[in-house]
Amino acid sequence: MKLLMVTRESQADKRYGLGKSLAPLLAEWQQRGIEVSYLCCADASAKSVATMRLIHRWLIKLGGCCFTETEIVPLLWGLLERLNMGRLAAKVMARERYTHVHCHDPIIAAGYRWFARLRFLAQLRRGHTARWGVTEHGFGCYAEAFHVDGARLGTKMMRWLRNWEAKILTKAHWVMTPTQSGLLQLARDLSLYPIPSTWRSIYHPRPVLTHYPKTEARQQLGWPPATIYIIAVGRFAPLKQFPALIQACASLSKAGKPWQLVLIGEGDRSPLQTLAVELSVADRLSFAVSDDMGLYYSAADIYVSTSLTESFGLANLEALTMGLAALCTAVGGVPEVVGSGAYLIPAQNPRALVTALQSLVESRPLRHYWQQRAQLWCQQWPELAQVAEAYLAMYNDGQSLKVSSPLGVAAGLSTAFSEWQQEVSQWSLCPLPPALELPHHAKILLIAPHPDDETLGCGGTLALLRQRGCQVKVVIVTDGGRGDPLGYITEEVVSKRQRESLAAMTVLGIEEVIFLGQPDGEYQHTPLVAAQLQTLMTDYAADWLFSPSILDYHRDHVAISLSVMETWVHLGCRERFFWYETWAPIPATWVVDISRVLALKQQATQCYELPLKYCDYLKACLGMANYRGLYLVEAGQGEYAEAFLEWSAGSWQEVLEELMKIRSFHDHP
Repeated sequence: MKLLMVTRESQADKRYGLGKSLAPLLAEWQQRGIEVSYLCCADASAKSVATMRLIHRWLIKLGGCCFTETEIVPLLWGLLERLNMGRLAAKVMARERYTHVHCHDPIIAAGYRWFARLRFLAQLRRGHTARWGVTEHGFGCYAEAFHVDGARLGTKMMRWLRNWEAKILTKAHWVMTPTQSGLLQLARDLSLYPIPSTWRSIYHPRPVLTHYPKTEARQQLGWPPATIYIIAVGRFAPLKQFPALIQACASLSKAGKPWQLVLIGEGDRSPLQTLAVELSVADRLSFAVSDDMGLYYSAADIYVSTSLTESFGLANLEALTMGLAALCTAVGGVPEVVGSGAYLIPAQNPRALVTALQSLVESRPLRHYWQQRAQLWCQQWPELAQVAEAYLAMYNDGQSLKVSSPLGVAAGLSTAFSEWQQEVSQWSLCPLPPALELPHHAKILLIAPHPDDETLGCGGTLALLRQRGCQVKVVIVTDGGRGDPLGYITEEVVSKRQRESLAAMTVLGIEEVIFLGQPDGEYQHTPLVAAQLQTLMTDYAADWLFSPSILDYHRDHVAISLSVMETWVHLGCRERFFWYETWAPIPATWVVDISRVLALKQQATQCYELPLKYCDYLKACLGMANYRGLYLVEAGQGEYAEAFLEWSAGSWQEVLEELMKIRSFHDHP
């Protein structure tokens, strides 16, 4: 194999962006004896650049006035620059006879394909052709990336570019994205379904950076030990939103903690410096350019990314790998990459940014918490050798593609159907979940997303536990404020739903109810919520813990389920932990016969008068209990049951990853 990597990067991009992520892969392949070269804009000749400028000027003169909705000047230059790199790639491929050409841009690929055809006809190269493919580094289609990066596109131009891009990608031998969410977004943007089998996602490998003791790193940089240092990394482009970060930091000037913001990257600094002067924080803003990012990550206290879009966000992963408390906007592929290892906030939300930044600056325990989350998350990230194998399998048309990773490095089947059939043949014929033996005088903690979920999910089991002398505490996370979208009642919805919940709990014999009051439909796993759950679970010290399932269709249920599980894992998996079901069935491991308390469950459900105006929950929960009663196979058992999935400390991660894939399919079938 002889591989040519082609990008349109500048020298600055190579330091902080794509070139930096590809460099370890190139070195790994070279160690394996694979000849690989890297081609970028720095390799384009001065003559070709001058020719592009001439063509650009003529095109603007000839047709620039026809494009009123599109910023044609930057768009045309971007297209010409990429097409020229494709031309250069075709020339190098033909001259040095590369077997594979990897274009890191669809327009480069278009230029390569066109010029490679011309060279084949002109030089009759004895039939030599190279396999070629594309990596899409924007989140979604490249036309959208052009638009977000500053070249505004009109409707017709956007449509034309998307159609052109779709044609290019369907001709490629492979198409890849750095995240699975980016792959799905690309298919949606280009209206391609089903996703072609040659498309896949492969993560960038875990970064390897030099780690310094914090004291030593600060001494080298001349940073005082008592100052809180906030760093942000990237080129000074509008989509990085560095002005918003400076404005947020300016609000920290009244804080008791001394702080300093360091922007590490290249570009025009003057607008940022001017803004800092206007906000009276010029002395707290500094800039840096470095090839040793490990030094800065080691010395800093907080890493911040305020990007409007990121397909992957390599700097984010670097910060987590170095164990730095990270605050990132939840855009593009960032949530997939940073997972639970970073504090996520919505983009273009100044209030959320200021609040999160303020809490991180003021609270050392909070920074320590996110440092631990970062280290835990990165332990499972794919290593370089694993990612290199996934690339090579892709180049070889998917042959031997068996890369296993907790994060799913590559798309494709890792187990043949014949192997699955053999595995299934060893299973029990019909392993129904057994009856769960309930404890006496135990402490039970149940987490419910909304008022009524606890009753619908396991109201019968709660009643049985109370009858056995158990102490039961119910925590309702959201306020239920969206519970009356059609306005059936005139009173305040939140208080109405709380009263209904207390009435239902009284029917079940439960006296301890806590309302956390999070906004209905907008739940987020913030440090405040994490601290509340951790304090609650630590202080109460329950024997059994119940939470909703991530397979439920409601987003709040999924997010709250993950929050509870994260806290359970963080505290050492001390309680017996069960999921209950409300909106979707779960793969049950236990059932509880609730036949003799079914009337109590029905009565408690009837207390929720407002929800019953919208759905016949009474009929639904009765039907589910009747269906689960089919599992009560032993003689003398009743007709109604509730089902649960119990988690174990040893296998939770593997099982959760598989269930998350199923749940994500609901949103991206």
